[in-house]
Amino acid sequence: MPLATAARPLRVGFVGLGHNGLAHAQAHQRLGRSVIAALCDRRPDRLQQAATLLGVDRLYQDDAICAAPDLDAISIHTGDDQHLEPFCRALAAGKHVLVEKPLANSEAAVRAMVAAAQQADPELKIQVGYILRFNPVFAALRAQVAAGALGRIYYMEADYIHNLLYQQQQTDPVTGRNWYLEEELPMVGGGSHPLDLLRWLSGQEVVRVRALANHVAFPQMRHDDCVAALFGFADGSIAKVAALYGPRCAMAPYYNLRLYGTRGTVERDRLAVAAGDDDVHPEFQPVTADRVIGHPYDAEIEDWLDAIAEHRPPRTSLLDGARSTLATLVAVRSAVEDRELAVPSLSAEA
Repeated sequence: MPLATAARPLRVGFVGLGHNGLAHAQAHQRLGRSVIAALCDRRPDRLQQAATLLGVDRLYQDDAICAAPDLDAISIHTGDDQHLEPFCRALAAGKHVLVEKPLANSEAAVRAMVAAAQQADPELKIQVGYILRFNPVFAALRAQVAAGALGRIYYMEADYIHNLLYQQQQTDPVTGRNWYLEEELPMVGGGSHPLDLLRWLSGQEVVRVRALANHVAFPQMRHDDCVAALFGFADGSIAKVAALYGPRCAMAPYYNLRLYGTRGTVERDRLAVAAGDDDVHPEFQPVTADRVIGHPYDAEIEDWLDAIAEHRPPRTSLLDGARSTLATLVAVRSAVEDRELAVPSLSAEA
């Protein structure tokens, strides 16, 4: 069982010390609510650099960190296809877990992780790293949707349009492989961000998907680098999500978010709400919320730490994150098989 008490802060171990893992560790240091007790990375150079930067001398190069008896929690930031083993081992050892999105890189691994969580101590808190839920603009929009400001939402859009061509230079010196070129699935690694945002904003679940893809702008990738999918939701609403990894442009502001409801409309960080049935052209106004540059890691980590302390679910629970990941994995399969597919449900008993 977790060892943290009111008198002793949570002791956290970090698995994977690339850009994302290091950013999370530095956020923990900033917040001062936990102790970075151990670090793990298979690359000796990166492990030592992180150890020096963070002032940590307990180092691992394998998943043994996940079973260390004096750790309360594990924060997992490995490649998408490498989440399964440390996740399962950490839960089996009674650790709280934060695991980066997407949850996994295959439908089978998603189901295995859900099964592992269902067999673990129900008091353990699992956060899946869908960071857009912690952007103040998107949180403010969710409050508006929940209050009924947009009426019934019937169509949504959001995109992951991001120039990631630099990834072709990121060969792992330990394995000699470039995981990104060989294994990355853009609709999953990137597109699950906006899909999760649309699920969270609307409160609806995806039930079917039809996707198309091509392989033009980033031919070095093994998988298609341009994917567009239509997701059908349980209430009949429709969402379009595109994932592009080779555009010659900057990241699309606010993920090209669009929400269309019977009373109002959202365009990126602007909101237009009709005053009444006769108000057919309401003016757009900026959403009242702070504008954040970069990823709000502090807010995400605080939510996880609060969930542990308050014995409540985190903002993106394991099942919630699994549903966003699974829907995009089915979208990839839809493009490959060139047909519409049902998205299997995941329940607490799945």
